[in-house]
Amino acid sequence: MGDGMIRAMALDGRARVVAARTTETVERLRAIHEPSPTVTAALGRVATGALLLAAALEKVTGREPMLTVEIDGGGPAGRLLATASPSGWVRATVANPGATAPPRPDGKLDVAAVVGTEGSLVVTRDPGIGEPYRGVVPLVSGEIARDLAYYLSESEQVPSAVALGVHVLPENRVEHAGGYLVQLLPGVGDDEAAALAARVAELGAVTPRMREGEGPQAWLERLFPGGIEILERVPVRFHCGCSRDRVERALKLLGAGEVRSLLEQSRTEPVALTCEFCRTAYTVPPEDLRRLLAEIEEETGTDAGVPAN
Repeated sequence: MGDGMIRAMALDGRARVVAARTTETVERLRAIHEPSPTVTAALGRVATGALLLAAALEKVTGREPMLTVEIDGGGPAGRLLATASPSGWVRATVANPGATAPPRPDGKLDVAAVVGTEGSLVVTRDPGIGEPYRGVVPLVSGEIARDLAYYLSESEQVPSAVALGVHVLPENRVEHAGGYLVQLLPGVGDDEAAALAARVAELGAVTPRMREGEGPQAWLERLFPGGIEILERVPVRFHCGCSRDRVERALKLLGAGEVRSLLEQSRTEPVALTCEFCRTAYTVPPEDLRRLLAEIEEETGTDAGVPAN
């Protein structure tokens, strides 16, 4: 069973639901960043949560819509960042992959201890056309699923249930990862909402269900015994999209001063730059830095002060 995401409706169109299996994708993130087991769980939850939220973005012709989840809770892991698309790709990074914390009394990984609880959660929706929308809420738990549900309730005024799970084996390999998102739309009665809340509690954590062989569709069928209408099935995968051309464009966005500073520091040696999402290393030789400075000068109509050889 490969990674995938199901987008569906329930309760006669009054509930929007998404569920995903992300095991291989989160394992790929672990292999890239080599985080501690607890940070692996945190990074996997952020990446899965970004995928679930991104599923609601409308696909448009031209530039691909994207959604970014950024969490900085003041914990030892530092900033966690994930960007995802409704087409099913996601990339993620963390400031301090090696952060650790003692396990909780129940023996589970203490994600909140490495994430922190004194900070904010930022969700940026870039529809691909027009201006991005940015919503910010304070963290309420550091466990990520509850924080995303709080964001949807407070910032977007949509009552929601979010479940995220990552099970990491003692050898720090991801055995299971996934999650679901349920959003109640206008027209859902109090009794229906209460019955759904009871079924969410009965379903419990998703990773034990995955160990029993259940997947996203089975979770949704448990939550909505009256049936679901599957709208789309999307494969899920890690994708970064960085390239040498994008690195050069990013350097130009830094401005003439930053590029000149890199050139002065490197002198005759190439500058080494590493993508924070996939850890691919790019080298930019001095002659290319000088070319970029000249291009900045031409585009801005200013004297970039290109140093000589």
